Amino acid sequence: MKNSLTSILLLLIILVSGATACLWDTDTLSEEMSESPTAIELVTGAFPRHSKEFYRWRIDDRKARLEAGENDPLLYDDIAVAYDKLHQQEQAIEWMVEKEKKYPGKYETYANLGTFHIHGGNFSEGIIHIEKALEINPEAHFNRERYQLYVVKYLQHRAEHGQFNEGQLLLPLSRDAFVEQRNFNRENHDREDVELHDIPELGINSFYTFIANELADKTATDYNPRYVQMTGEQTSAAVQGILGMMRFGHHDSPVLLECLADLLVPRTVHGVGNRIAARALLKASYEVEDTTARDMYYEMACHAIEGQEGVKIAPLELALARELKQAKQYYEELTQLEKEWIASGADVEAEFRKKYYRQTADGETLAFFPVEFERLTKSNPRPKNLLEYLIFITLASIVLGISITAHLLPKIIAKWKMKSGSAS
Repeated sequence: MKNSLTSILLLLIILVSGATACLWDTDTLSEEMSESPTAIELVTGAFPRHSKEFYRWRIDDRKARLEAGENDPLLYDDIAVAYDKLHQQEQAIEWMVEKEKKYPGKYETYANLGTFHIHGGNFSEGIIHIEKALEINPEAHFNRERYQLYVVKYLQHRAEHGQFNEGQLLLPLSRDAFVEQRNFNRENHDREDVELHDIPELGINSFYTFIANELADKTATDYNPRYVQMTGEQTSAAVQGILGMMRFGHHDSPVLLECLADLLVPRTVHGVGNRIAARALLKASYEVEDTTARDMYYEMACHAIEGQEGVKIAPLELALARELKQAKQYYEELTQLEKEWIASGADVEAEFRKKYYRQTADGETLAFFPVEFERLTKSNPRPKNLLEYLIFITLASIVLGISITAHLLPKIIAKWKMKSGSAS
């Protein structure tokens, strides 16, 4: 029943390369100094992000600047991240190694190296560099490296509890790979004539609960791994960490979308977070090929908004479809603009900032694509006790009618008498 450690590790590396990214270059610095994209914009993809053509241009531009004698370590990061964005991890690593020789011990170098190694398939080496980056600067990048490690450890935990079945990762991560065997064992646990299945325990199957356990005081007398909770501040930090990974990595990763939903739903049963979680889970269902996983993500989306008055899955999905269409058009237009800037010989970064940044009193702020949200997902709630509601309206109307009649009738009679007296 168990997969070999090599197969699990290989598949985990492939998955993590698509699910995690914590890069540092000029864009990272600029955007972290401005407002971060909102969750809904990241889920739909409606946010500024560069094209492949841009990253090819940046490599040539930064190399030329180095050859001209510029002495800035960030130029190495820009080149390396650009290579990583083009899926050329070997070149990305080479540039970071060269930077380390010239500018040793920098946090950004280790943060990038860790991500490049993970993307290139060297998982263990990537973890070493990420942990080194955290030693140098534990709170940089809005703590994204910390939550990158949490995601990786959560995937490892799920792998240890059967998430890899017959060489395949089963999504959602909350899915039980052995639900039928587990039910069989439960029904026959006291029978000596039945051979029970040898299967792993289910383990923690919620990213929220996993992080909560990582942060919890396990020596506390009331500690229970199934019911441990994070504080509001810890949850918010975790959400921002995952959003940062989506922003600088793969915003459409089913793993990150599921992790985001796990973090958003426990916060409140009636808040905006539930509706964003539902969107994230619907988006995850669009990104997987397995029909079972697609159906499960859809059911999870329905569950995320269960009990919210005026919020139904059908109009929410229609709203998401419209937003995804707008986001796609938005990114296609952005890509075309970057191609035109490159072809004309313009300063592509300057043009990008002019187009996608707003000047405010506090400096530059990254501008985002407007996405309608509340108006499309909410409808007027129907009264729970419709009969009582109709009876009340009817009685109120009758009382109001009698009151108006009682008030106006004497005046009408008086006027009629005056007219009758005048006529006679």
